Amino acid sequence: MAERDVLAVLGYPAWLAPVMVWTAGALLVAVVVFNAVRPKYRRLFGARAPLYALWNSTIPSIWVQIYLWLALIVLWTPIWWAARGIAALTDVGTATGWFVIAFGLFYATWLVRGFSGRSVNHEFDHLLASDDVPVSDAKRVAVIGAGMAGLVAAKELREEGHDVVVFERTGGPGGVWASSKSRGGMAWASTMTSTGALNSTLSDSVAEIHHPDHELFPHHLNRAEFLGLLESYQERHGVFDGSLRCNSEVETMAKLPGDRWSLRVRNHTTDIVEDEVFDAVTICTGLNKESFTPTIEGQDRFAGPQFHVEDYRPADAERFVGKRVLVIGMGETSSDVVKELADTGAEHVYVSQRGPTWIIPRDVGSLPPDHIENRLIHDGPMFHRFAMLVTGVAPFGLWPLLRPTRVKVHPFRYMFRILVMHHPKKWLLWRFGSLNWTKSDNLYFAIESGRATVVRGVDRLEEHRAFFADGREEDIDAIIYCSGYRPGASLLPPSPGATDGEVESPRSARDLYKLTMCPDHPNVAAVGFARGQIGAITLSTDMQARWWALVVSGKRSLPDQATMRAEAAKMRHNIRRFHQPTRTTLCFAYSIARNEIGCEPDLFKIFRTDPKFWFALFMGPICAAHFRLRGPHATPGLVREQIMRTNAVQSEDYVDSIDILSGALPMATLVTPAFGAWSRLLPGFNAQNATRSYV
Repeated sequence: MAERDVLAVLGYPAWLAPVMVWTAGALLVAVVVFNAVRPKYRRLFGARAPLYALWNSTIPSIWVQIYLWLALIVLWTPIWWAARGIAALTDVGTATGWFVIAFGLFYATWLVRGFSGRSVNHEFDHLLASDDVPVSDAKRVAVIGAGMAGLVAAKELREEGHDVVVFERTGGPGGVWASSKSRGGMAWASTMTSTGALNSTLSDSVAEIHHPDHELFPHHLNRAEFLGLLESYQERHGVFDGSLRCNSEVETMAKLPGDRWSLRVRNHTTDIVEDEVFDAVTICTGLNKESFTPTIEGQDRFAGPQFHVEDYRPADAERFVGKRVLVIGMGETSSDVVKELADTGAEHVYVSQRGPTWIIPRDVGSLPPDHIENRLIHDGPMFHRFAMLVTGVAPFGLWPLLRPTRVKVHPFRYMFRILVMHHPKKWLLWRFGSLNWTKSDNLYFAIESGRATVVRGVDRLEEHRAFFADGREEDIDAIIYCSGYRPGASLLPPSPGATDGEVESPRSARDLYKLTMCPDHPNVAAVGFARGQIGAITLSTDMQARWWALVVSGKRSLPDQATMRAEAAKMRHNIRRFHQPTRTTLCFAYSIARNEIGCEPDLFKIFRTDPKFWFALFMGPICAAHFRLRGPHATPGLVREQIMRTNAVQSEDYVDSIDILSGALPMATLVTPAFGAWSRLLPGFNAQNATRSYV
C-alpha cells in the first residue's frame, strides 16, 4: 500500500500503517454516527438522518483526515528518528517504546500547562487591578474622524478618564455608513457588510445579529443595520456627549515643545480657523477618504459618461437601460453594481478584472464565510489554515454536497473561469495568500442571467470602445470605476531630521509600529487603518483603540523608536512578499491581545467550567467579543450573552460548515499542540502559529 511505502521511507515500523487506517476509519464512522443521532439531524431529516449524515460528512471528513494524518506524521518524524537513535545507542528499550513515552509525555505536559493556566499569557496580570481604574492625570486627546474607528477610540479614551474632543469634517457621525452624503456617507441602502453580523459587532456590547423579518441566522448587515449598531453603541456609552464637533476639519498638525500638538481646525459652518492644543492625537480618518480612479490610456477621449462608484446610487441604474456598461473592479461594491445594472435592464455589463481574485458566495454552508475563520482553522501555522479551508470547506463550498442549505450553490465553472481563466497570474495560484477576496453572490447571479461577462484589465479606451489586455475589444457606452479608495495624505509633519522635500512621516499604516503607533511620535496613533485581507475591520479597530487608550494612560509602554522603526520595516517587507499573517485581521488581533493588552482568552479554563460555551468559542468565528473575556475592562457576561444567542454561532435550521469541521476535533487535538511546539523551535513564516503573531 502507498501509505506503507511512505512510512517505510520515513523509517516508521510496519504496524503504524494499519493502526492509522483503522483509527481513521473509526473516526469517520464516529463522525457519521454522531451526526445521525444528533437532535438537529433527526429534526431536519427524520428517518433519513443516517443517510444525510453519511452524505454530508464523508467527503470533507476524508480529506481533512488525510491532511491531519500527514501533518501528524511529518511533525512526529524527527521524534521517531530520535527514538530510534536512543534505542540503538543505549541498547535500552525499543524505538517504539521511547516514541510512545515521548508522545505521552508531550501531550500530558500540554494538558497540565493548559489546565494550570500556563498556556495563556499572564504577563499583564499584575496590572489588572489598576487597569480598570481611571487615570488621575487625565490628558486632553484629539480624535480626528467620527466614523466607526473614531467612535471606538473615543469610547476607550473616555473610559480611561481622558478629556476627548472628536473632530468630524462632515455634518454628523457614521463615516462611510452615514445615511446621507452630507454626513460623509458613501454606502447606499442595499450595501452589505463584507463580513458576517457577528464579526461586525464591537467587543463590549450585545448587538442584534439576526434579521428581524425572516428566520434566525447570522447574516450580513445592511447600511441601516450597521449604522444602527454604531448609533446604539454611541448611545449606550455616551461617547459623543459633549465631545463631538461636526463640520470641523483638522487641516494641519504642528509639534509643540513638551511633546504636545497644535491642531489647526477649520469650522466649515462659520469658516473660522482656530488652533487647539492636545497632549495626544488619534487619527481615525479611515481608509475611504479619497476615491481612486486609475489612469487609462484614452480615458480623456471616451465619449460616454464615466464616474467613480462614490457618485453612484441604485436609482442611477435606470440611466443605463439598454446600454453596454464597463465596470472596472471586482470587489463587493462592484458585484452589487453589476447585479443592479443587469436586473434593471442594461444590455450587457462587462466586469474588468485586473488582478487575481477569489470570489466566494456571501454565504458558504448556510453561514457567512468568516464563520469558518475559527480557532480550529487558525490554531496552527498559516499553511494549516489554508489546508483546512481547502480540504474541509472547498468540497461543500464549491459543489452542492450539503443538504439542506439556505443559499444557492453556484456552478463551480463560474468560480473556475473567474479565478483561473480570466486573471493574468494564473500560474501563481499556489500563492493563495496573495489573491484578492470578494464575498458576493451578486456577480454570479449577473453572470447566470447572461447579462454580465468577466473580462481582463483595460488596456486602452477610444471614443466608444474598450480594448482589453488579452486583445478583446468591446463597444462601451459608459464606465463605472469601482476601483476603491485611498486613506488620503498624512496629517503628520515631516519627521525630525528630514531634508527639504523629503517627507518621512507615515503615509500609510505600513509605516506604523504594529499598524498603529507612530515611531517618531509615540503620542500619535492611527486607528482603523489595520484592515486585513481576511477578517472584520471592527475587530482590528477595537483592539487598536483599546491598546492606544492604555498607552495614553501610561498603563502600557512602547519600545524605543529604533525598535518600532525596525518592526515597521519588517511589516512592509512581509506585505510586499504577500505573507498571509500580515494580511489577516485575526492574526493581528491575537498579536495585540497577547503581546500588548493581555486579554487572550483562556480556553482551557472555559472548557473546564463551561464546555458548551467553549465549543462556541472554539468552533465559532474569532470575533471582537472573544477578547473581553479577560484583561482590562473585561465583560465576560456580555460576551457570553452575545455568543450564546440562538443561532449566533451555528445555524440550527441548516447543515453548515461547523457541522462538518467539528469532525476534525479529535485529530486537531493531536496536531495543533505539535504545531505550537515546532513554532518555538523554527520561528518564521512557515512555522508561526497563526493566532500568535502577525509578522
